Amino acid sequence: MESFLSVIIIIVLLILFYGAMLIVSDKQKQWEKQHRARKMITEAHKLADRLLNETNNKGKLRETKIIAVVLFVLAMLVWVNYAEAACTYSTDVLGNTHYRCDTGESGTIRTDVLGTSRDSRTGVTWKTDVLGTVRASNGTTYRTDVLGNVRSSTGVTYRTDVLGNIRGTDGTVCSTDVLGKMTCR
Repeated sequence: MESFLSVIIIIVLLILFYGAMLIVSDKQKQWEKQHRARKMITEAHKLADRLLNETNNKGKLRETKIIAVVLFVLAMLVWVNYAEAACTYSTDVLGNTHYRCDTGESGTIRTDVLGTSRDSRTGVTWKTDVLGTVRASNGTTYRTDVLGNVRSSTGVTYRTDVLGNIRGTDGTVCSTDVLGKMTCR
């Protein structure tokens, strides 16, 4: 009878052990599914972050180009101040800026694929560095502050007023007409 009871106990223990193994196996499969799901979510987050970074970089590139054009025009304002002549600027369909001054001087400002702008008359070039500072080949630099004012290394600061005119602390005023021509005096 003892041997029969021992056999039953062993069978019950084996059944319990087998049940425990099934439970552990089932839990392991659930854990593996959760682990795979977490890994997929992590990879999705990385992909989303990468896409956001690429989108932000494209926006920064566009901002840099806009700042470069504005700073270029402002650089021309400094030049206009030294020339003490009224000049008119217009941009053609290719993005080249043509200027003509009352003194009879005229020229074209072209920007190449690397982002360097060059004045055909004076030979001065402008390039925007990684910090957003525009550096001219004549040593002048232009930087936009947090308020949107452009500060020149020559000491002149340019602000846009409520009418859209650009005003320099040196007295230069630039306005744009309905045809898109900018006149600086």
